[in-house]
Amino acid sequence: LYAQEPSKPQAPPLRKKKPAGQPQEDQDRPKEQTAISVSVELVSMQVLVTDQKGNVITGLTPQHFTVYEDNVKQEISHFAPVDANITAVLLVEYSKQVSWFIYEVWNAIYGFANSLRPGDWVAVIGYDIRPTILCDFTQDHAKLQDTLRRFNYPAFSESNLADALIDTLDRVEEIEGKVAIILVSTGLDTFSRHTYDEALKKCKAANASVYAIGLGQNFRLRYESYLPPEVNMDFLMADNRLRTFAEYTGGEAYFPRFTTELPSIVTNISNQLRNQYSLAYASSNTKRDGKYRKIRVDVTADINNDGKPDKLKIMTRKGYQSKEL
Repeated sequence: LYAQEPSKPQAPPLRKKKPAGQPQEDQDRPKEQTAISVSVELVSMQVLVTDQKGNVITGLTPQHFTVYEDNVKQEISHFAPVDANITAVLLVEYSKQVSWFIYEVWNAIYGFANSLRPGDWVAVIGYDIRPTILCDFTQDHAKLQDTLRRFNYPAFSESNLADALIDTLDRVEEIEGKVAIILVSTGLDTFSRHTYDEALKKCKAANASVYAIGLGQNFRLRYESYLPPEVNMDFLMADNRLRTFAEYTGGEAYFPRFTTELPSIVTNISNQLRNQYSLAYASSNTKRDGKYRKIRVDVTADINNDGKPDKLKIMTRKGYQSKEL
């Protein structure tokens, strides 16, 4: 993906600066380091803290956070509350698999588009047999609306989710700041060249957070008793794909049964992306063995001022893939 010229004089999401002598156009491509990234020995992540009812908790300090890597406590070297603009990719399934749920697709993508603020950046990718970039990163709301109108009637039967997700994660891998992939999908995968395990491995190593909106829940609710057992099993596996992709990237998966749920889901995703804490630490494990390292973040805070620590929910990545020599 490449940054588009905005309608207002505001800088697009950029790649990290490259050494002198490399073309400036390469330097100006989007560069992502979303939920977690590893540069030398520095590990950074975005952390969302809510109460048990899902209300976002703000005003916390570094003293409230404890980070563990493979159960070893780490020293936090960077901390900042984040109330920032959104950089997101709408990754939308648009094959004949969604023909029965076409209004869910439209409600989801238009709902997210309408939640964007002037400073937000968004790109749009549709996928069926292959992913197609329909709109590069833009802040032009009119251009975005024109792009979404291209989602009219599906042409292909294939829905290659693993291929589309891996391709999108590759494209946003080097974008600076937090980047989210809003995945609007049934979770079905009909003919991908890549396997589910390969897509999951990519999620574990990726820097982007995946927020999945599962399609077809109402259809399944109404016709579940009429569907063959193998079809119901396919749908259950599809839900599990979406849930796992989100879980390992520090995002969240939603499975609305009614279109009336979509506005609150979109608002929830927007709030999560805008109200996160940025943490970083230098890993005490200096081995470059290429292994997956688990991360746990604990938050201890007395939000209710009753003298007791409150039970809080923490959303962040489960870990990261260490570099290998």
